[in-house]
Amino acid sequence: MDAKKVNTQENTLEIKNLEIEYFSDDGIVKAVNGIDIFIKTGKTIGLVGETGAGKTTTALSILNLVPEPQGKIVSGEILLEGKNVLTMNEDELEDIRGDKVAMIFQDPMTSLNPVLTIGDQIAEGLEIHRKISKKESIKQAKEMLELVGIPGDRAGEYPYQFSGGMKQRVVIAIALACSPDLLIADEPTTALDVTIQAQVLMLINELKDKYRMSMLMITHDLGIVAEVCDEVSVIYAGNILEHGNLKDIFDNMLHPYTKGLFDALPDIETRRSELKPIKGLTPDPTNLPSGCPFHPRCDYAMEVCFSVMPGNKWISSTHCVQCHLYKDTDKNML
Repeated sequence: MDAKKVNTQENTLEIKNLEIEYFSDDGIVKAVNGIDIFIKTGKTIGLVGETGAGKTTTALSILNLVPEPQGKIVSGEILLEGKNVLTMNEDELEDIRGDKVAMIFQDPMTSLNPVLTIGDQIAEGLEIHRKISKKESIKQAKEMLELVGIPGDRAGEYPYQFSGGMKQRVVIAIALACSPDLLIADEPTTALDVTIQAQVLMLINELKDKYRMSMLMITHDLGIVAEVCDEVSVIYAGNILEHGNLKDIFDNMLHPYTKGLFDALPDIETRRSELKPIKGLTPDPTNLPSGCPFHPRCDYAMEVCFSVMPGNKWISSTHCVQCHLYKDTDKNML
């Protein structure tokens, strides 16, 4: 998105023109290519895209955790309540990680330390950031377990004694222990079955409202977006191709890639026998196509798409698309 279109005073997080690269034996991987994300206080943005689109790298950059020396933030700003995360020293970063910003990682099976009790893992952040005693931190850890639907007396147990769904609840308890201003949820239901997914999403929604947190929900599941998010950014090959609120994206989708994502979903009303996949493959990030990164797979590609990267076209005050098919305030549909 364009910063000039956004009221920055009401944002918990502002990501401006972020570019991130990884250096490998195969060449330079262009993981994130000049994206903008703005999250208003108390609101949730869904970052949606295929595997390898740059979602997790974007999330890690917010905590300045892009792995070095392979990864490098080439340019951009990440402002957390007006302060640039990328210029903070290590002590300042330690202060915000787990306190101002917390992250729920993809796989609850590997997110927990197998040799520490659940209670100790929740209590650790409380001791560091709230400067309270071990006894008090364990007491609050038990309260957090109760809050996520696990009996507090299980605080002395180890991760192997919990099911996958309960481990994810523990990870959520750890993330929310210090009441962060911003919660990053990186595909938090990927490893869970459908029933547990629904329970976890409901829990996240309830706790988000209770603590009035802002949230970045990273997912490839449009159903989760509809359930949890206020706004949606569609990311492809490190570029945000379309952004809008739920009505913009679900009812008035504009970009051919966004349209392709929805066409690839089962439709319970038409019950067509075959899904319509997007043709071709995602581009090699070490050798991205010139112009629009989606043009090799796009049914609407024009000559200009092969050489010129489209800028953001604002269709309304909430809806923008990065595509040569549109101009600012042009509401023509594909």
